[in-house]
Amino acid sequence: MRNSIYTIIAILLCSVYVQAQEPDYGELWNKANNHYSLGEYQQALSDYKKIEEGGMVSYKLYYNIANTYYKLKEDGLSILYYERALKLNPSDKDTRNNLEIARLKTLDKIEVIPDFILTVWIGKLKNSLSCNAWAKVSIALLVAVAFFLLLYRHAAGIVLRKTSFVLGCIMLFFAICTLVFSFNLRGKAVSEDYAIVMVPVCNVKSAPNVTGNNLFILHEGTRIEILEQVESWSRVELSDGRQGWAQSSDFEII
Repeated sequence: MRNSIYTIIAILLCSVYVQAQEPDYGELWNKANNHYSLGEYQQALSDYKKIEEGGMVSYKLYYNIANTYYKLKEDGLSILYYERALKLNPSDKDTRNNLEIARLKTLDKIEVIPDFILTVWIGKLKNSLSCNAWAKVSIALLVAVAFFLLLYRHAAGIVLRKTSFVLGCIMLFFAICTLVFSFNLRGKAVSEDYAIVMVPVCNVKSAPNVTGNNLFILHEGTRIEILEQVESWSRVELSDGRQGWAQSSDFEII
């Protein structure tokens, strides 16, 4: 009995010790923001990175890290973290605007192959909300579908029954669309298909080895899509459709 009591006390003391060792992320956040407002960007970055290393990531944290890197003239890293912030919240206009400003400082000006106009509209609509927001909209629409189904079942008049049936079908269609938007954005948030070049010069070759011919050169801050990986090499594609092989160590996953 006495040994059991000692064991319980030891466990409680260990848990208290572990909790005491955990950093106060709220305090770190405020401290980092104060450093940033005072222009102490290196100290702010250090505190922001501690929060990131603790797993307390969010689009706001990535956004602040990106702003700090931009102030420190680390253009590649600022673009990387703006992109990471957009993965978590593609509807944030400040992040998108700052990303465009940061991209103006990159050397590679790559044209984007235009999409079909309907695809562009759907993309803008999808990115107008986060995946969690679309999920909430979908749930609300499903509730509306249930309401119209009940109204259809219990309505006395034929006109009201027809109207409730049509409205229920419309709500169901939009519920499915918003649910697809939510899953699509969630998939992009956890995907590792895109990366940012992190080295001043990245040679893109015709084959996954150092003896391959140089096809073109990329510079720090350029966004690439990863198509496949072979050992330490990755086949990448640019937004203009050009493809080639680059060393995986030359870029970092968004």
